[in-house]
Formats: sequence, structure tokens, C-alpha cells
Amino acid sequence: MDDEFETGAAAGSAADDIEAKTLTSQVAGLIEDVRLLAHAEIEYYRAKLSINMLATKRLLTLFGIAIIFATTAIIALILGLLLILSHYLGPVAATAIVTGSALLIAVITMNMAVKRARKLPLDEHDA
Repeated sequence: MDDEFETGAAAGSAADDIEAKTLTSQVAGLIEDVRLLAHAEIEYYRAKLSINMLATKRLLTLFGIAIIFATTAIIALILGLLLILSHYLGPVAATAIVTGSALLIAVITMNMAVKRARKLPLDEHDA
């Protein structure tokens, strides 16, 4: 009877060892799968960021060119107004009117920007 118990205990111990090895190998396989997934995700986001950076660089280049041409157009408009007004009012008065108008537009635009900046949520608690 003791022999049967020892044989059963030995068989149970061998089954536990196989199950433990299987569980250990499953956990090791799971860890390896997670590691591979993390590396794949990192590579995916690197490629996505690289593509987005190229698009952002192109966008900022085009935006810069647009700002340069818009500034050139505004300068041409101001000079044209100055030439037209100087013919009718004289150079000093024309310069004063054009400069005052430009400063007035700058002040109004700055006030609009300050009002909108004050409305921005700066903390996550404000949102």
C-alpha cells in the first residue's frame, strides 16, 4: 500500500513539474511576445513621427513663404497709400495718417490677441 502511495506521489510530482515548466514557458513566451510588441509599436510610432515631421516641415515652409508675400503686399499697400495721400495732403500729413492707421490696427489686433489668450485654459483644472 505504501508502494502505491509513493508511486502516485511520484506521478503527481512529475505532473506538477511538467505543468510548472509549461506555465514557466508560457509566461516566458508571453514576456517575449510583449517585448516584441513593444519594439514593433516603437518602430511604428518612429515611422509615423518621421512622416509627420516631413509634412510639418513642408507646411511650415509654405506658411513662411505665405507670410513673406503677405508682408510684402502689406508694405506695398502702405507705400501706395502714402504716395496717394502725399499727392493730396502733403508728405508729412500722409506719413502721419498712414503711420497712425497702422498703429491703430496693431493695437486693435493686439487687444484681440490678449483677450483670446486670457480665455485659454492653462491648467488641466481650468478646462
